Amino acid sequence: MNCPNCKKALPDNVNTKINFCPFCGGKLYEDGKEFLIEIVCTGQRSLSGGTMMLFVDDTSYYEVEPGNKIYFTARAGFHTLKFRHKIRNKSIQLLLGADYSIKVYYNSLSGLIETNVSEVDEKQHDQVFGDAKITPPVMVTSEGQKGFDIMLGEDDPEYEISVTSGLKEGILRLFAERCEFSSEKDFKKEVVQYKDVVEVKKKMGAVDLVCAGNVHKVYSIPKDIYNEVIAFLTNRIEEVNGR
Repeated sequence: MNCPNCKKALPDNVNTKINFCPFCGGKLYEDGKEFLIEIVCTGQRSLSGGTMMLFVDDTSYYEVEPGNKIYFTARAGFHTLKFRHKIRNKSIQLLLGADYSIKVYYNSLSGLIETNVSEVDEKQHDQVFGDAKITPPVMVTSEGQKGFDIMLGEDDPEYEISVTSGLKEGILRLFAERCEFSSEKDFKKEVVQYKDVVEVKKKMGAVDLVCAGNVHKVYSIPKDIYNEVIAFLTNRIEEVNGR
């Protein structure tokens, strides 16, 4: 990122909450203005192998398929764009003071996400944005990265408990929007989404998660944490289901 006035490169640790250049003192951007951003995902779907995910400022989540484009607006100032393809990630920081076009590509040979960031001037504007339609985000969150981790199933569990389910012994992990049981014998992971749970029942030292279709998931819980687990599951499932 460069200062639009003196053209000097801003330091990597620049304070993104201030609006002046540390070198020349000039304003870095005009407060309140909004600009267009085009994201072009290059490459062929069959070769690239999946969706490119984009997280903007840890508040908005977009998806773009190879060969497609998306458009969104953002206020002038500093923004962080995080791209993800499968397990690969790349973050770029943008000082937004104009319209931009960003080409993103997953290089299957290097296994890296490559980006090309270009400012769009007035002469190019109609050519780039002439038919642009604003793309609604897939998800908006006020919880920052944690909200996206929950959505993607990559959040950390709130509890990890040694339990039994039928004749199986294993670990029950309680997350914000789901629980997972993994047995020591078969290593399979049983996932219950809270949105599918109709009722939480107490059952002789166990918790019975009654799911849609009258499916029961029963886990025996240690006595010293039983009431805490029941309370957590009851509150989380009610919150997820808006009860």
